[in-house]
Amino acid sequence: MHNLFAQGLDKLLLDMVASLVCPEKDQWVVTIVQVIAAIYKNRRVEDIQSQLTKIMKSNTVVSFDINGKNIPSSNSTNSDDQQEMTVKQRWKTNIRNLGNTLKKHLSNERTISQLLAKFTIDFMQNGFCIILKQLPQQLEQKDNHLVDMSHFLWLLVNFLPFTSKLGLSNFLKEVLTTDLMCYLIWVVVQETENVQLNSINAAIDPKPSLRRLRLGVRAIFEYLQALEKYSVIRESDSNKNNLSQCVEEWVFQLHQMLLAMNELRQLFLLQLHHFNKEIQSDQCLFDIICANHALLLTLERAVQQSEYKASFDLDHHLKQFCTSTIMARYGSALEDFKTNDYFVNESIFTMLRRVGCEFGRFDLLCQPIILRPLCKIWEEEFEICDDWHDVIEYLIRKFTENLLDDCVMVSPQTEEQSSPDKESFQLMESNQQSLDTLDVSNHDPLSKINEEIKALIRQLTIAGFNKQLGWIQASLLTTCAAHLGTYAGQEFRYPVCCSCVTMKIPCPIVPWTEVEASVLRSERFRLLLQLMGLIPQLSQFFFYPKIPSEWSADVLYSYALLFGPIPDHIHFDLTLVKKVPLPILPDF
Repeated sequence: MHNLFAQGLDKLLLDMVASLVCPEKDQWVVTIVQVIAAIYKNRRVEDIQSQLTKIMKSNTVVSFDINGKNIPSSNSTNSDDQQEMTVKQRWKTNIRNLGNTLKKHLSNERTISQLLAKFTIDFMQNGFCIILKQLPQQLEQKDNHLVDMSHFLWLLVNFLPFTSKLGLSNFLKEVLTTDLMCYLIWVVVQETENVQLNSINAAIDPKPSLRRLRLGVRAIFEYLQALEKYSVIRESDSNKNNLSQCVEEWVFQLHQMLLAMNELRQLFLLQLHHFNKEIQSDQCLFDIICANHALLLTLERAVQQSEYKASFDLDHHLKQFCTSTIMARYGSALEDFKTNDYFVNESIFTMLRRVGCEFGRFDLLCQPIILRPLCKIWEEEFEICDDWHDVIEYLIRKFTENLLDDCVMVSPQTEEQSSPDKESFQLMESNQQSLDTLDVSNHDPLSKINEEIKALIRQLTIAGFNKQLGWIQASLLTTCAAHLGTYAGQEFRYPVCCSCVTMKIPCPIVPWTEVEASVLRSERFRLLLQLMGLIPQLSQFFFYPKIPSEWSADVLYSYALLFGPIPDHIHFDLTLVKKVPLPILPDF
């Protein structure tokens, strides 16, 4: 490694990155990322961050201008641009001095860490943003089989933690974009489906999809952490003049957009619902829980600030975690409380406190998988903060008081069996006599399919599945709006749909909630989706229903009409669409 840097590998890579702005050389981006990944292989981010801190703290009194003249720090102004220029000049001086010093030392681990820290600063300043723009463009090309999405995700996971060390607000503004977050949401949704399908197909190795899924979740976590750390620095800065008005507006707008990203909030519920311990590691579960906690902290910060006018009910969102399945996931993650990172345990206990104390759902915490680790923490007097200790004490007392009667009467299993959605599911499945009167044995003639679709919708409506049918209608209308360009400039509101429309690929109808996921287990509901062309007719396995990419806005609108009147709150002008003959089946 030392010899490679001595031969100018770092400068060569940066020169190659700079050349990526030329269209004929943009294919180099994958090679560059692969080389960078090899350079950082088996290197801990924390070690490099430590070296970055040392570099940042050195030579803080005197900096240099472009011509090399000394500039006393006392003469600097408070403008953001001048401050950033001063920091950049100081880095150049520090790096030059560091490079001269390193030439006098033998190759060793410490020297290599210093070399990597030096290269990290150069790369973050001069190459990171360029690659972030170029690599996704390569990934969107369907015929480009040389590009692995994991290259892009690895880059984010390993370099986003450095952004807080660099401390340049304008740099963060270029990196932490809504487009990047939208892309990550789409990646995680896609890889969630790939993991589920590959796990039941013995001919496909699920490991690549598992790796991309984990990298996607971690990339979102690092994005949120970088924003959170910058927000903390911004709030603690006594001299608000150090931040330009442009940066302040960017922070405000980014927080507002994150509040509007419903799919980002639902993403981690989706991950927790479908987490499979047989194929996914405990570390994957930790990543999901920590990323969700980081998101909740970001949302709380945005909601609590008086200038935010967004109508967002955080409690309504948090109540979706009040299920026995979700709480069991948190209990499973708590089993390793002794070896867990502090942030992991904090994420778990914060959710337990919210569910048990704030929402009064201690019945959901009365599960052996949760009580076992909590009792061990209590018995072994494991060192935890007072708030967590109070949660354990209160839960144990509550469990003891209700052990003989109340805890049995309000057990999570009883609650789920008596929920309206479960009753509706059982009602529909037991109503076989009325449903079986529907003749679907011969639906080849296209003239009959439309009537059979309408008949199935009527039967499902009678069975109490209005909410689930509304979910399909809303998905069709959202995709219709995306085709019409309604969300241009606001793709962050529906990132999955807008990404698929842009890439001209089938758009998944994602079952974000357990209510939506449960209905896909119904044979009759699946038959409806199959007749509409939303799931393959010959495939036994599917995870998401998909809206065909070739369907026009008129076709989507016409199918939505089958589910009933169009709601008043749609996002597009009805004069832009017209009803067309159905069905129009896709070519899977």
